[in-house]
Amino acid sequence: MIYKSILLMILLLPGISGMIGWILGRKNERHRDLLNVLMTGIELLLVLLLYNQVLKEPITLFIPDIMGIGLYLKLDGFRYIFVFITTFVWFLTTMYSTQYLIRYKNRNRYYTFFMLTLGSTVGIFLSENILNLFTFFEIMSFTSYALIIHDEDEYAHHAGKSYLGMAIAAGMILLMGLFLLYDYTATLNISELAEKVREIGNIKYLISTLIIIGFGTKASMFPLHVWLPKAHPAAPTPASAVLSGILIKTGIFGIIITVGIMMEGDIFLSTAILVLGFTNMFVGGFFALFQRNIKRILAYSSMSQAGYILVGIGLIGLLKDHKSIAIYGTLYHIFNHAIFKVLLFMGAGIIYMILHELSINAIRGFGKHKILLKGAFFIGLLAIIGMPGFNGFISKTLLHHALSEAHEMYHSIWWSLGEVVFTLSSAFTVAYLLKIFMAVFMEKNEKYKGQYKDHVRKRAVFPMAILGIVVILIGLKPQLLLPLIESAMKNFDVNGAMEPHFYTYGNIQSSIITILIGVFIYLGFVQMYLRKHEEGKHFYINPSLSWFDLERDFYHPILGMLFTSTSAIFHFLDRIVVDMVYLGRALVKALSGIQIRRGKYKKPKIKNTVDVKHFIEDIHFELTSLSDVMGRVYSHANSLMYSLFMVALILAMVLVILVF
Repeated sequence: MIYKSILLMILLLPGISGMIGWILGRKNERHRDLLNVLMTGIELLLVLLLYNQVLKEPITLFIPDIMGIGLYLKLDGFRYIFVFITTFVWFLTTMYSTQYLIRYKNRNRYYTFFMLTLGSTVGIFLSENILNLFTFFEIMSFTSYALIIHDEDEYAHHAGKSYLGMAIAAGMILLMGLFLLYDYTATLNISELAEKVREIGNIKYLISTLIIIGFGTKASMFPLHVWLPKAHPAAPTPASAVLSGILIKTGIFGIIITVGIMMEGDIFLSTAILVLGFTNMFVGGFFALFQRNIKRILAYSSMSQAGYILVGIGLIGLLKDHKSIAIYGTLYHIFNHAIFKVLLFMGAGIIYMILHELSINAIRGFGKHKILLKGAFFIGLLAIIGMPGFNGFISKTLLHHALSEAHEMYHSIWWSLGEVVFTLSSAFTVAYLLKIFMAVFMEKNEKYKGQYKDHVRKRAVFPMAILGIVVILIGLKPQLLLPLIESAMKNFDVNGAMEPHFYTYGNIQSSIITILIGVFIYLGFVQMYLRKHEEGKHFYINPSLSWFDLERDFYHPILGMLFTSTSAIFHFLDRIVVDMVYLGRALVKALSGIQIRRGKYKKPKIKNTVDVKHFIEDIHFELTSLSDVMGRVYSHANSLMYSLFMVALILAMVLVILVF
């Protein structure tokens, strides 16, 4: 019973502390900051207390009469990975926020929504009922929106509009999938879905596709990623860190639930996820090469790193009985990416705290003499590029082995292409991280020498130090995560454990070759093509700004044409209704000589019952034609009718495309 109480406390504590912190912050901001750090620390401690119990058996809790179907929570080895990394990262970013936000406005609002986002994110990972999961998923979308628009400038609002629009559209598509799922299976409990879905026929592909679209948007899955490069630069750095390190994992979590558990690794869906994963890896890495804003580079990097995880999810289904290594690699990379990406974002945040600028053209040479900052960022760089001795090497090696095993199993030229994309995308990672590091931390710039040392406090450096230690610790002792991942294997119907060998000559050689390819791309493409020299100054260009933009050149025109066409159709239908009213009025007048009129009531003065007669006589009507009444109704209802019609048409088009 004590474990169930702790489970409920993990869910409720962030929301409660967020509300208390908002009240407290109106009087004393220092006390509010201490409260938030303390509460996220307690949250992490409670999660750690459940570790041994989770390894033995899952912890479940059901509370009836909540959300109509009850609140069904579950914590097993698989979910524990997500919950632990969420609470761990949130504790460190909350501590980091107390330094970062000193000169920001609306701090009280920020911390309230920051804690509410934590509570809803934990709720997603704990939900055993997929409708509960959807509810927390939508709450998280709205609370994180407040973090993205925190600066309230034009760019932040534009980014927030893009994020919220994509989130709402994805949520509605996801909800449609859940409606169909419940209609055909009569259950929404995740542990029961696999058995029920086997019996419903090919409609399962429509259902799972709708659900994947809903979750894939949050996971920055191509081509639904357009919000990501805007949201990261707009949000304050601690929010960007959790957006990249944690919130995209909510979408990943949903895709794993759908493809790996509900659909039991269906070969068609797994193949689709694999292809989309390779696309994410390549497109994200390629566009990161061109960016000049550090946070925008890291945003495209997150899209690329999400691609590695999607590739792992696809391989879980395609490897069938040999899927263990793909599960290990996928879950390892989910954990590792959160660690090194948050570390890199914190490094970028310290630069922004001091200079209020993140363009590498403007801040080049800033970090050359900042030893601690340079060292922390370099650790994150070595981790993300897969350097042996750092945590990224572990997960990327496992994923590469899983890909090689699939290549041997299927013997197709497409798998050779997959190997090329995997290697090239990893090399892109090396190139765009070197672009940041060499420009910011290695170039000489005398105006930054010996300055700004007093601007950074220990509470900003300490979280980065902890993350750096974890990066190295997992890199040198990857066995630390093996018991937890072995426990998570039960969710994928895999029993037993494997003993992966990481530091073999072949693995190290493969990693070093990929890194060298990345160095050549940096020297041959980034330095020779993207770096220009004029009037004694070096600067980087971004030719991709004039290229085809998916949101600007595809989504906006398509939606604009859709709105125009549906408006014309509905206007035509409205005119038919109004003209029918005119015709009816004319017919009534021709047959009876009576003009149809609308009465407008004028309140009479009644003092006693004697005045009833006068009451009747004093009723007056202001005459208006029925067609005018219909016209007014038409003008008031038109925007709503258009909206409903457009939503119905879009959903119908989606269904037709998916079915045929």
